[in-house]
Amino acid sequence: MRYVSLAFALVSSVTAALPAAADPLHDAVSRVVADYITPAVAGFSEQAQSLAEAAGADCTASNLVAPYHEAFDAWLRVEPFALSSFDAGGHAKAISFWPDKKGMIPRALAMMIDDQDPVVSDATEFADVSIAARGLFALEYMLFDPAFAAYSQDSYSCDLVQAQTADLAAMAQDVHQAWFGLGGFAELLETAGEEGNPRYFTPREAVQALYTTVTASLEHDRDVRLGRPMGSFDKPRPIRAEARRSERSARNLIGSLHAIGELADTLAPNGAPQTVAALDEAVAQITALDDPSFARSDDLGQRFKMEVIQQRIKAAEHAAANEIGVALGVSAGFNAGDGD
Repeated sequence: MRYVSLAFALVSSVTAALPAAADPLHDAVSRVVADYITPAVAGFSEQAQSLAEAAGADCTASNLVAPYHEAFDAWLRVEPFALSSFDAGGHAKAISFWPDKKGMIPRALAMMIDDQDPVVSDATEFADVSIAARGLFALEYMLFDPAFAAYSQDSYSCDLVQAQTADLAAMAQDVHQAWFGLGGFAELLETAGEEGNPRYFTPREAVQALYTTVTASLEHDRDVRLGRPMGSFDKPRPIRAEARRSERSARNLIGSLHAIGELADTLAPNGAPQTVAALDEAVAQITALDDPSFARSDDLGQRFKMEVIQQRIKAAEHAAANEIGVALGVSAGFNAGDGD
């Protein structure tokens, strides 16, 4: 018995010295927070602040084209979370009010300019104006639409653009706070399953939320970013393309697919090479369209090519189901677009 006891004690001491077995669900969450979410949210905040500073120095449209594009590019890395169960600090619609199905943006801007609305001089009050006059798409009109963009440095429109860019920077800071402040999304994800976590009762729920972010974003790109300008076979709708005034329609789709591929590859326990490969094929096909605003989506040949891109995105969804869903034992949940 003495030898058995000694052997048992030896095994116990060795076992105690070994690190705890890795939890693939917790590891997946930690990877996403550290390697994807942290730089993405920080990058959006930094680029939005740079845009506001550029507008403060010179508000004219030509001066803001480059920083505007950089801010929009940065938003595309954060946007997937706003399409699932994360609310971008409550600002998702104000940051990215699209699609604008009723043409509210130009009406809201024209009304403010016609009335010389003094709300532009008060940041707190401006944060309460219609979302149609705020965010990236209102700025797109101000910077790229001929009806709005030919303003001078000393005009009301200049004041409006400065208010819009400052407001966007403030919202980006709120997004950062929503993720990394006390009790923010990052903390809730990392502590999933721990006592007192009001959102995720198990680590699996946190991983499911991240997986839903991937699937919801792919669906949005396939059915909305591509689907809206494609319209129907008999009635294509090229003027419904996202950000067509700034010729960002293809750029937004490419940026979003790159972001989703990176997120999927970070979330999957063994990487997501098949998902990334399908998305890379879609990006190559979008580039080959040579149609920055999807203006030729009413051309039959172009439409067929866009349908092939939709199929590649669908293939990426199937690949992600295996590389993330099956590998981590989760399925996609509800997202912000469900029920619309």
